[in-house]
Amino acid sequence: MITGSAAALHAQDRPSVFQSWNEVQLIVPIARDVGSDGKSVNRVTSIFSGIARVGRGELVDGRLGLELDFRGNKYVTLVTSILERTDEAVDNHQHSEIRIAGGATFTFNVKNFSIRDRNLYERRARAGRSDISVYRQRLQISHPLRYKGKTIFSPFLSEECFYDMSVGSFNNNELFLGVTRTLRNGTDLDIAYIRNDTNPANVNGLSLALKITLR
Repeated sequence: MITGSAAALHAQDRPSVFQSWNEVQLIVPIARDVGSDGKSVNRVTSIFSGIARVGRGELVDGRLGLELDFRGNKYVTLVTSILERTDEAVDNHQHSEIRIAGGATFTFNVKNFSIRDRNLYERRARAGRSDISVYRQRLQISHPLRYKGKTIFSPFLSEECFYDMSVGSFNNNELFLGVTRTLRNGTDLDIAYIRNDTNPANVNGLSLALKITLR
């Protein structure tokens, strides 16, 4: 993560643009079990996602994805996913690709802080361009704020670096600073400031992610 952040510093001479990142997730538990504490836990979970990133007053990046999570224990979850992406980061230059990824997420708590470390190997099959392999690492720290025993919202900080294994260098760094608010049972909303350092322009913007769990 530190190396990824350092690599992002070299992106300061790029132009900056504003974008709105919007995502809806439908989380569907497939298999449940009873944990050591007697509570029900999801052993296998599917996540369907639709993503729309808007800039210049139009859609510049659209994605549809499916992820499967396999919970090993309370510390380790195996992850596999497939995602279709179409973007037009530069006017009149449209790209499309299929991303297939696999890896693991490590989760642990330090007092009231929740820490998640996701590591993925991702293969990108790109139409009209050379395919590439990317290593991704995302570290997220969150902490619930409670009032009279009830969680009001949970601030979080997340950073993800992308290492292009095809050329041996970092090519992207994403920073999220925001809060998670539970709207009702099974429905959460993440609101965050985002900073994305990558070509052809650095992005500053607002991220909204609605997560709905179908029980």
